[in-house]
Amino acid sequence: MNEPVKKTAQRILPLHAKVSSALTREASYAGSLPVSRLERLKQALADLHDTPQTDLQVELQLRRDKTRAPKLEGRVQGELTMTCQRCLKPFQFVLDAAIDLRLVFNEEEENRVLKDAEPYLVEDDQLPFHVIVEEEVLLALPFSARCERDDCTPL
Repeated sequence: MNEPVKKTAQRILPLHAKVSSALTREASYAGSLPVSRLERLKQALADLHDTPQTDLQVELQLRRDKTRAPKLEGRVQGELTMTCQRCLKPFQFVLDAAIDLRLVFNEEEENRVLKDAEPYLVEDDQLPFHVIVEEEVLLALPFSARCERDDCTPL
């Protein structure tokens, strides 16, 4: 999954998938996800009332690894407008985040895989894609966003 995610603006990423059936067929999902639907992410971005945020491009696949453990893998790409913490000006942050989650179905299993993989606790046989993507994007954002302008100086 090292090549760019293809733009699929006409297709919106589904809200969720039923894990049991999606794993059986090793389902793949691709589409765009409007940043406007991700409230927590919007709070982390620059507040630009006149400039709409772009959509994220998402590819996800449910499959079993070589040990037959269920996984959710994929990528999220896009450009997000952030505020530089040094000069306080908006800048474009290029996002390219990998998703690699081990699906677990109870807390005991979650605790057991913690040292080997990033677990995701599945509830009610559902994977809420928008929630998962938002969380992975938030984790991929820089702790202290800084632009790379030549004239970036502290205010």
